[in-house]
Amino acid sequence: MKNPFVYGEAVSGEHFCNRVLEIKELVTDIKNGMNVIIFSPRRYGKTSLIMRVLEEVMAEGLLTFYVDLYPAINRQKFVEIYANAISAGLPGKVSGIAKKLKEYLPRIIPKVVVDDKSMRFEFDFDRTADISPHIDDLLEAVKKAADQNKKDAVVVFDEFQEIANFDGDEIERKMRSAFQTHRNVSYIFMGSKTHLMRNIFNNPNRPFYKSGKHFPLHKIEPEELGAFSKEKYLSGGIEVTENEMNAILNTSECHPYYFQMLCHVLWEICQDVRGITQQHIEEAADILTSRESSTYIALLEGLTIKQKNLMCALAREEYPEVFSKKFLEKYSLGASSSIQKALKKLQEQDFIQQDNGSYIIPDPFLKRWIRRIWK
Repeated sequence: MKNPFVYGEAVSGEHFCNRVLEIKELVTDIKNGMNVIIFSPRRYGKTSLIMRVLEEVMAEGLLTFYVDLYPAINRQKFVEIYANAISAGLPGKVSGIAKKLKEYLPRIIPKVVVDDKSMRFEFDFDRTADISPHIDDLLEAVKKAADQNKKDAVVVFDEFQEIANFDGDEIERKMRSAFQTHRNVSYIFMGSKTHLMRNIFNNPNRPFYKSGKHFPLHKIEPEELGAFSKEKYLSGGIEVTENEMNAILNTSECHPYYFQMLCHVLWEICQDVRGITQQHIEEAADILTSRESSTYIALLEGLTIKQKNLMCALAREEYPEVFSKKFLEKYSLGASSSIQKALKKLQEQDFIQQDNGSYIIPDPFLKRWIRRIWK
């Protein structure tokens, strides 16, 4: 039997775990034309969730457009990515879509490209000229499509925080100005760098200040994760007691990605036994820590001594008061001002995140690795 635990990619169908309440709320928000800001740390399953939501609203007749901004390194790339997303979301045959693209994007030339796997569009435009007219056309294209098809629409911008890397805030300003007039289009902004997302949407000096409903995505409830994985283990003839399931949940800290990863390895090492034991869980955790060690070494090589010391301290403390005299002295971290700079850098590089008013390392196996090598 194929390993039923999938990680490292967007999942759907039987591989998708719960999120029933989140799906229901987001579907309702989209149908009501609301703009929503979804943010959470990386690997919480935002993309899998929104794909599930898009399936539901598409089945109810809405036009859907998914825009992955992770590769958007500049404004020209933004234009290309958004144009591709529009072409992928328009209904109809290729010839009809090409005609609509010429209407919606008159200054961008679509070309049909056929390869062994698919048929797609590529777009030609003068990347050295003023990019503003192209952006203006793009930002109105979905609204025009929704009007002509007499349907509501939703546009999802994944990894939206990447626009913060562009020169200036022209695209932010233009987006805000256009989107606030689109009554039949819901815009979903998703991001994994929560500190950047908060700055974009909570900073009074940014164009997107207070421009949508905040939707923080949390970890999946342990009861749901447990029931989900227990059913899959039983399908392969592997029994899991309540104690062992709690151990799996605790070891992975209920982080959706790392839980699936741990369950995947446990499935592999328990194929020839009837049940999972605590020893199996420790073995699986050690295997994962060893697999990731080269990645951890490469990542931490770029840190300063102060940042490494802080990572060691955070790996040993649960929700510490990082600016307290007790914490600073216990780990010889020096003045709180220098710790503030180190925290900012570690957060920018996704090593740590803020949670419950403190700072934590979200990767449970990175913590395990740090505790092992830096005793």
